[in-house]
Amino acid sequence: MISSVSTWATLGAIGMILGTLAPLWGLTNDPERRDHYLVLAGVTGVAAVAYTLMSLGIGDVAVSGRIVSLPRYVDWLITTPLILLFLAMLGNTGRGSLGRLLVADITLLVLGAVAVAIPGRIRWLAFAGGLAAFGVLVYELYVRIPRLASFTNERARTLFVTLRNLTIALWTLYPLVWVLAPSGVGLLTRDMTMLVIAYLDLISKAAFVVLAVDGMDALADAARGATGADPVATDGGDASDAETTD
Repeated sequence: MISSVSTWATLGAIGMILGTLAPLWGLTNDPERRDHYLVLAGVTGVAAVAYTLMSLGIGDVAVSGRIVSLPRYVDWLITTPLILLFLAMLGNTGRGSLGRLLVADITLLVLGAVAVAIPGRIRWLAFAGGLAAFGVLVYELYVRIPRLASFTNERARTLFVTLRNLTIALWTLYPLVWVLAPSGVGLLTRDMTMLVIAYLDLISKAAFVVLAVDGMDALADAARGATGADPVATDGGDASDAETTD
């Protein structure tokens, strides 16, 4: 029997709270990488608040005959840029690359909100525009950032690739859920949609954060061995030089 929206949202909140414990532990035990842990704690911390609100039905509004949870969209508007920020921090790619990622991400989210709020043909045009913005994100993460990146060591590069691949693989599934959900053709009920979205969110956020914290010792190793050593660059040398020519 499929449980209610409230049940799945409650489980999502619990999962996000547990996921936040890992970066909070890192903050107390590895203060040199404080910024990294704060970004990671923000991902699951904001998501935990959003899922708590959704479990209580706070922020639910009727849009085009459907119930839409505003906390979910606020969550994505904050947490997805934080995920991209962490990936950019791993690659030391500079502000230009991060800016392009954030513009594509926010464009994707805004068009997704339009696709939910406005019925008819405009909804599907907005959805198509969101897919185009997602394509820009994929290009940046798979082509441009690896070319511009200046990883501190091979383990940092491996961590970036693992987290990037996890992110893109899961983010690719969200548009499919949108099509199947009441926002699209309506093959999924609202309860089932919450179940699927909560599952995807837990992996793309909580699992992402736990994997990132587990791999943070790669950055610690680089800091200990950085005296007199140049960073390991991939596909294009030093990030600052590449960013200048970008």
